[in-house]
Amino acid sequence: MSATDDPLRGRIAFDGTSTPLKTALFVLVCAAWLVPGLIGHDPWKYDEAVVFGIVNEILRSGDWINLKLAGEPYFDKAPLFIWVATALAKALGGVMPLQDAARLAAGVFMAVTLVLLSATSIELVAERGIRLSVLLFIGCLGLLIRAHEMTTDLAGLTGVALGLYGLALAARSPRAGGLALGAGMGLGFLGNGFLPAGMLLALMAVLPACGAFWRTRSYLETVAIAIAVALPLAAIWPVLLGSQTPGHLGLWLDNAAASRWSDPFTHDGLELAYFLRILPWYAWPAWPLAAWALWRGRASLLDRRALLLPLAAFLTFFVVASIFGEARDANGMAMLFALSILGVAELESLPRGAASALDWFGMTTFFLFAAIIWMGWIAALTGRPEAAAAWLAREVPGYHYRFDFIACALAALLTLIWLVVVARSLRSTRRALVNWAAGITMVWVLMMTLGMPIVDQARSYRGVVARLAAEVGPNAGCIARQNVGDAQRALLDYFGGLRTVREETAASSACRLLLVQAAPSRAPQVAPGWHEVWRGSRPGDRNELFILYAKNGATYDFQKR
Repeated sequence: MSATDDPLRGRIAFDGTSTPLKTALFVLVCAAWLVPGLIGHDPWKYDEAVVFGIVNEILRSGDWINLKLAGEPYFDKAPLFIWVATALAKALGGVMPLQDAARLAAGVFMAVTLVLLSATSIELVAERGIRLSVLLFIGCLGLLIRAHEMTTDLAGLTGVALGLYGLALAARSPRAGGLALGAGMGLGFLGNGFLPAGMLLALMAVLPACGAFWRTRSYLETVAIAIAVALPLAAIWPVLLGSQTPGHLGLWLDNAAASRWSDPFTHDGLELAYFLRILPWYAWPAWPLAAWALWRGRASLLDRRALLLPLAAFLTFFVVASIFGEARDANGMAMLFALSILGVAELESLPRGAASALDWFGMTTFFLFAAIIWMGWIAALTGRPEAAAAWLAREVPGYHYRFDFIACALAALLTLIWLVVVARSLRSTRRALVNWAAGITMVWVLMMTLGMPIVDQARSYRGVVARLAAEVGPNAGCIARQNVGDAQRALLDYFGGLRTVREETAASSACRLLLVQAAPSRAPQVAPGWHEVWRGSRPGDRNELFILYAKNGATYDFQKR
């Protein structure tokens, strides 16, 4: 029998052939991975709260150029993701909550990134990699949460993806490749500043030293076109910002160009090894498959562009992010993109024992996670088993879970589909990768359906801000702040309409209230002349506490008791 689906036995053969059933399963896995988590919850700190705070400010003021956060200029973000999120919020804010409409921008950028990954894989490893590279990419543990957040890192990732596609395309069409590479650098800069653009620029510079493929006149043509396209694209934001408020351009460039070396005495040497420390789990299971591809192709490595380009990209991105980027896992997403292409180059030659080990590890792991989530859901509804119910009550005190039929039905359907696919698929090296991606997707869907109400209750600031706003009342006037983070400022503004001024500024001298963000285990240092009137935190939060002080002698009749 040919290597296709077997209708008599109801088995699925993941062997590289294309059938309607396997195409449907691929689309279902991608959609189920991409969509859940984009809607249905409040903005969470850190990046989501900050980005949405800026979006909310644009919607209020109509100023798309001078980015602000809770009424104050903000220079730490590039504009592309924010512009797209704001446009979606304006277009869809009437039919869904503003934060959900804005968060759809994450889905837009990730969908484009997945398409570009498929296109790059076609250029490098032919059609056999069009689906596998995507499945390996979405299966990476480190990508899962970041890919569903409102964060400018996703726009930067899309820029890098477009640039890598341009480099892959350049072998077949130097001019088209140059256009895509230049557009990737420009969009990467507009999306997330200098880091993604710098990754592509560094890669473009080191490739001639990596192989003869890039020591040609056609590659020079690609580079020239890329620079000609990238410069005007990257100049859009500085020109717009400089024409509006010249002083703001200098401040934004200072922030965008800052790296760990801007003030090396504030960092320790361990930060240089940050990505080396997290990659074993962050890039799983892409890195073992990439390592196998390099081992398998070691004898002909210099003659295989399909291996050299993603390898050079990974190493370049690793060095640039380690030296110039902040120690944040989001700065490693571009490495996952490169590893996913490299990881499928020799997937067919993976020993059956290794493939089976990955397959069984994935099935066992995700089955246990699914069982835990279902058990937690049952405990939240019924109070049994008591140990699980007690843990939930401790983590989210006072929360009463409500049954949602649609969420339950969707979770049950995806769990059933995963179990059927696992049980009915024929053993192969590809099956291990398909089952892994399907398993992580199934667990994500369960968390975003059954677990979302509890997670949102624990992470949302809506409740604590509402209590603070009720205490302050509508006539509070000026509120000074001490140690209140940018994310918290944004959410105080969005949920409670509470804007604060820094305690260090002259304007704060007129404030009758002082809001302090502190750790519960450490008493804040407050200047004399203030007395505490309120304190609160999110349910179960053991790391963060808000304390409200009133100035001694001031009339405090504007509170709501």
